[in-house]
Amino acid sequence: MRRPSKGFTLIEIIVVIVIIGILGVGITNFMGRSVQGFADTAERQQVASIAWIVSEKLSRAFRDALPNSFRINDGSGSGTCIEYIPTVAGTDYLSVPTLTAASAFEVVPFSSYNNASINSARDRVVVYPNTLTGLYGLADPGMVSGTIDSLAAGTTTGSLLLTLNSAHQFLSDSPTRRLFVVRNPEMFCFEGNFLNVYQGQGFQASIPDPSGLTGAVVAHNVSNGAFTYTPGTLSRGGVITIQFDVSESAGLTQSIAQEVQVRNVP
Repeated sequence: MRRPSKGFTLIEIIVVIVIIGILGVGITNFMGRSVQGFADTAERQQVASIAWIVSEKLSRAFRDALPNSFRINDGSGSGTCIEYIPTVAGTDYLSVPTLTAASAFEVVPFSSYNNASINSARDRVVVYPNTLTGLYGLADPGMVSGTIDSLAAGTTTGSLLLTLNSAHQFLSDSPTRRLFVVRNPEMFCFEGNFLNVYQGQGFQASIPDPSGLTGAVVAHNVSNGAFTYTPGTLSRGGVITIQFDVSESAGLTQSIAQEVQVRNVP
């Protein structure tokens, strides 16, 4: 007796191949969509991170700016570059030279600024910066003094004697007897797909052209950036509006608009 042969028929094999093919296509699509979903999520997170870094960096810088020191590169209140004078300390003074020039005067001790903090090459005193006009000129008499030399104990009990490297005469007293310690101007510019910061231009009568300066990159993949500055009034502080787009290589673009309120009380 011959034993009957066992195996798959051609039709059975074809059916199995078709089923495996269908399952393979389904699994491939599922895995592909899952991987694409992870990639899209990572891309959105990167765009959000760039937007957050830019907004936070600019907001912190502008909040520490000297009152009334903002200027835009096109002169109309909106442009791709904004320059300001950063403050490093502030206090009240007992008296400042407004009638004649002097190189030393007494101030109330600073909360976190002392001799070790002084940078004698760039630290200056500003009194009553109530207008942008003349603020960057370093005139004498003027609102901005020469560089600071030292701090020492003053004659009045509890005071400090602030000494400048050269005598200076301020334009007027501050109504609140307030002074600021500032350093060299800084400027942010949206250029191409970058946000750059410039810190070495010094005090110039007009806002400088960034093409002749050496800056540092703050962020990339940003475009269509612009700053708008609305000066403060008696009823509110100044407002800076920051607008820019953040994009990624895959084509994802997010438009950002943020307002930063800046102090306007000199």
